[in-house]
Amino acid sequence: MTRKPRRPVGGLPRPAQPSGDTVTAKKPVGRPTGVPSTIVNVRLPLPLVAELDRYLDRLERQTGLKANRGMIARRALELFLAAPASAGAAREG
Repeated sequence: MTRKPRRPVGGLPRPAQPSGDTVTAKKPVGRPTGVPSTIVNVRLPLPLVAELDRYLDRLERQTGLKANRGMIARRALELFLAAPASAGAAREG
């Protein structure tokens, strides 16, 4: 009786691994480090999104740094929420 040839030890053949010199660093995935955060979905009118995109394009041209909608919206919200606190302190003083 003939036997079927067995698979080589180690399972299925895999593609060759690149050498340690050519391996590129992977970006970390998941939640960003720092202050705990959550995702908030907001519906925005299309003209406002278009204006935000134009602002991002202009900012990237001026600074040479990459930015995204989330970064700008987060910073704008921080400044908006801080404004009444600083305005109230200025009126009291």
